[in-house]
Amino acid sequence: MLTHLKLSLKMQLRIPISIFFSLVFPILMLTIMVVSYGNFSIGNGYRFVDKYFLISTAIGLIPIAFISFPIWVGESIGNDSLKRLKFFGVNIRSLLIADLLSYVVLALSSILFNILVATVFFDLNLPTMAHLFSYLLHTMYLMVGLFLVGLVLALYVRNTKLLLPLGMILLFSIYMFIGVFVPFNELPSPLRNIAEFLPVKYLANDFFKIWTNDSLINKTFLWVNTVWIFIASGLVVVKTIWNRGEII
Repeated sequence: MLTHLKLSLKMQLRIPISIFFSLVFPILMLTIMVVSYGNFSIGNGYRFVDKYFLISTAIGLIPIAFISFPIWVGESIGNDSLKRLKFFGVNIRSLLIADLLSYVVLALSSILFNILVATVFFDLNLPTMAHLFSYLLHTMYLMVGLFLVGLVLALYVRNTKLLLPLGMILLFSIYMFIGVFVPFNELPSPLRNIAEFLPVKYLANDFFKIWTNDSLINKTFLWVNTVWIFIASGLVVVKTIWNRGEII
């Protein structure tokens, strides 16, 4: 398993678009926004970086789930590599778990890298251990939903040549809804209303209360994300039944 995981991580590092959008682009946006607007006070001892780092974290997680992960699934389906490996006696379950774990590691790396850079260079305020743990749990639960949506994209689209542009369209569309380019409270009300149904909106905006030790749990996020998980899981089950019990 460990060998498979190391191999999967090496493969991740060989995909420039994955590394750029998950690790480099979030930090770039964080730096540009904080330097451009200035790290001004937003009250109660917090500054602009304490809000925007949540958005930059979302910037890094979305491409992992909607571009890198679906393309990997799509390529595995398209070239029948898993079926061939299974024929030669390779432990497919172990391989798949290692691949999935590599995306979890990449997601965690993106989150922690954002926190590290924001803390070292822009003096990000850190929450208590309990609230930090709650923030990470909420964020990883979000990733469960995002990965399931990415899996649905891969299963229903299949064509890897379409998955990249489709993922990019979804990527920048969601960026628009969650306040990446314009502060969320300045977006038109129809966009804000739609964003209420997007779990990643809560990471980019509402998790601020968790980070500032004001709340341990965001019940609205948990409800919205759970609905998305059920819908995406249902679509995966339907596709599995359609494929006569085989997900791929």
